[in-house]
Amino acid sequence: MADGTYSLSQVLEVAKIHPFYNKNVEYPPDSTAVQKALELAAGDSKEQDLNVLPLLQKENLYRIIERLNNDLSPHNTYRCSAYISMTGGGTGGLPLMFATDTKENRTQRAVFGDLLRTCGVIAPQDWVLTMHTSGYFYRALDLTSELFENAGASVLCAGSRMTPAEVVEALVHYHANVLTGDSTQIVKLAHYISTLPDNERKNIRLNKVVYTSEALTEAQEAHIIGVLGAVQIFSILGSAEGGPYALGNPSLTGNDQKPGTRDFIIDTRSVHVEILHPSAIDDLAAHGNTLPESESGIIVLTSLQRLRNPLVRYITGDIGSLHPMPATASGKIPDADLPHFRVLRLAGRDRRFSFKWFGDYFEFHNLVSLMQTPGSGILQWQVILGCLESSPQATLELRLLRAASGENLLSQDEFVELVEGFFHVFPESRHLFRINMVDNLEAFERSSTGNKVMNFVDRFH
Repeated sequence: MADGTYSLSQVLEVAKIHPFYNKNVEYPPDSTAVQKALELAAGDSKEQDLNVLPLLQKENLYRIIERLNNDLSPHNTYRCSAYISMTGGGTGGLPLMFATDTKENRTQRAVFGDLLRTCGVIAPQDWVLTMHTSGYFYRALDLTSELFENAGASVLCAGSRMTPAEVVEALVHYHANVLTGDSTQIVKLAHYISTLPDNERKNIRLNKVVYTSEALTEAQEAHIIGVLGAVQIFSILGSAEGGPYALGNPSLTGNDQKPGTRDFIIDTRSVHVEILHPSAIDDLAAHGNTLPESESGIIVLTSLQRLRNPLVRYITGDIGSLHPMPATASGKIPDADLPHFRVLRLAGRDRRFSFKWFGDYFEFHNLVSLMQTPGSGILQWQVILGCLESSPQATLELRLLRAASGENLLSQDEFVELVEGFFHVFPESRHLFRINMVDNLEAFERSSTGNKVMNFVDRFH
């Protein structure tokens, strides 16, 4: 077992006495109760079956968290020695929060830093410049900087307030070779660098890009490589509830995946991932049965690093599948670690999420495929549902940032025709539909906490 992780038996024993999973329990267990639970787990030789436990949905979890957060009793251990992670950006009002034990949080970051180094994402000679957001309750900057420091890198915490020109100046001055930020920030900087003259661009010596949050599209990756040269593109997957739990390194996982999917590496000593049939979310009490390897379904997470406030069978809202590590990873990963690694193939958010406009439902997976049409050149997109000032009719605005040039790029008229065909724009609905071609990422609406471009904005409801 990796340092800083717990057995499934230990996590489940604590879950039995935690209000997340036991409605008869008022407060999370204190250190004495946790220790007793660990002793019980040590004496239990039975194999644990997660299928006997119900699934945990975000809405249900945060109803309990809200109660605990508002309870100022000295017996409420949820509010004690907690690292606060924020979630729920872009929904309006104060964001939701998830409390993790401070020591467990630090240990998890150290373990994940080791994983970044083991998987070849970070090396000791790397100088990383991170553009992640901080402030307004958002903590991506302290998270990523600590992860990279634990991996052995030297980190420049630029943050999100620096202009693209200032970031480029810092990259050149400090000879940084790794750039990291959320995907929106990476695309924004690459777009800025593409406008610089060659004599300025040649002074930028990046060879690695590490992005977080929304996955980069194939067009975005191609644009970044076209601007920055032969950079390696890595990624980190995590959440407020689960913390960082997976990383993407195509040199280890290969390119054997469908368009629109991304491969991540998980360490099964740190996280237990189940893939369940999508119907499982319709009846949480039915528990759901795990699908075989390589079959796609909803991703359900059990953390083996969170004990005081366990995360057990948590529905992440993502769709994906599990696969063995490819044979090509042998020799690149230490023999002691490789048997514990699996590939988590992420296919995006739950495909049942859709929106309705002018009598039609539009599924997000079809919209994502449209934005990745060969020749579209889409670098960033956003759908905004609104309404007319004169009536409650729903309007649909599509904001698009396209590459200025590229091989086999569709003309604007061809692409507009393609988009209007997708949304079934007829004469009777044309006054409710608008395609807005923008010149930069500042034209997109962003979330209030992470300052990320939101692919879908609903002003209608």
